[in-house]
Amino acid sequence: MQVQIADAGHLRKQLTISYSRDEVQAQRAKVLRQLSGEVKLNGFRPGKGSTAVVEKRFGNAANQRAEELLADEAFGKAVKENKLRPIGPISNESVTRDAGLTMTVSFEVKPPITLPEPKSLGIVDAPVDISDKDVEEALTSLCKRAGQMSDLAEGETIAEDDSITISGTVTVGGTEIRKLHDFHHLVGGYPLFGKAPADVVSELKGKSVGAQIAYTATLPASFTPAEHAGKEAQVSFTIQGAQRLRAAAADDDFAKRMGVESIAKLREMMRTRIGASKEHEARQKQIKQLAEALIDKVQVDLPPKLVESALTDSVAQAVTRAESEKKSADEIEKAKAEATETVKKGVKRFLILDAIVETRGIAVSREDLEDQIRMAASQTGRKPEEIAKQLKESGQINQVMQEIREAKALEVFLDEALGRPATHNPTHGAVGHVHGPDCAH
Repeated sequence: MQVQIADAGHLRKQLTISYSRDEVQAQRAKVLRQLSGEVKLNGFRPGKGSTAVVEKRFGNAANQRAEELLADEAFGKAVKENKLRPIGPISNESVTRDAGLTMTVSFEVKPPITLPEPKSLGIVDAPVDISDKDVEEALTSLCKRAGQMSDLAEGETIAEDDSITISGTVTVGGTEIRKLHDFHHLVGGYPLFGKAPADVVSELKGKSVGAQIAYTATLPASFTPAEHAGKEAQVSFTIQGAQRLRAAAADDDFAKRMGVESIAKLREMMRTRIGASKEHEARQKQIKQLAEALIDKVQVDLPPKLVESALTDSVAQAVTRAESEKKSADEIEKAKAEATETVKKGVKRFLILDAIVETRGIAVSREDLEDQIRMAASQTGRKPEEIAKQLKESGQINQVMQEIREAKALEVFLDEALGRPATHNPTHGAVGHVHGPDCAH
């Protein structure tokens, strides 16, 4: 076997592989022996087929398979021995079989990348602050969620978040177009027949059950009957009933309902959870800041063909979307430019993170993938086995593993930037975003 490597353009290599006739025949004979032991032929026991019969029936397939094996062997050896770093598709340029086998292929290689000193990126590691106010607000919210609905007592008036039941009419031009009977509405939760939530709250402020309300508003586009949507209407109704969510009392009994021995312990638990949530939020901001700093400061020579390949679909989609929205020619050109910039930024990000992966020896284990699948299952209410099957059948496993690999690279580099010990098993974006079959990437 002989291998020749030559420059074939910017960040592009040409690889010529040559095998003698004897080497090709030896590989072909090996393939035929394997086929003889595998195929079933009429008149022969399994694996006992005649070599001549196998040759006659599978000779062309053996030729192709032998060439593929030789090409893979030579390519892998050449890449390893010459420390090449291929990226993107491999182009087959020529094949000749005159005196054995000679194949010429070309491919792009990853550009050399100099990563900055992590601490030079200026990522700030400020401690999170958990105030008593944070804890009390969280406790109040928990008590409210655990509360119960009850009728307004005598003397109580309507307030935001109360649930009211009304009866009345909606009229347009003096004609009744809709009768309201036992109609339920959450005050301040959403519009009421064209009246904005905040205006509904103001309209009902100080009103009690039995009060009569009347106002004029423009009916929303979603109003039914549809022929009256967008028209000015008079809305009048009587408040038949009202209920309010009464928050549970924040005491030891409530804490025990939550599975905690006392309200003091519940506050302590909530402080810990708030701290963990704030730390995660801060961590995600740091990761975003780190990624932006790397893209901004690291110089990367982008492989032209890799960028061209990535641009094809993205620009076409941007143009199609702009045209479907009846955009002007200038707006379409702007959409193309934005799509191009986004793709180039994405390729640059990929290459930078790939450099971190290589220099830090980062790998994605089976455990990483299984953890990600379990988290995706937990957040979507599906079974892990179902998600794993979908990933396998859709061919998305490699994509998910790549996303995990990149996220781990950011985690590791961030720890270095902050001067922290390396994370044993980075969360690879598990909280807040789960890579999987429903991922929008």
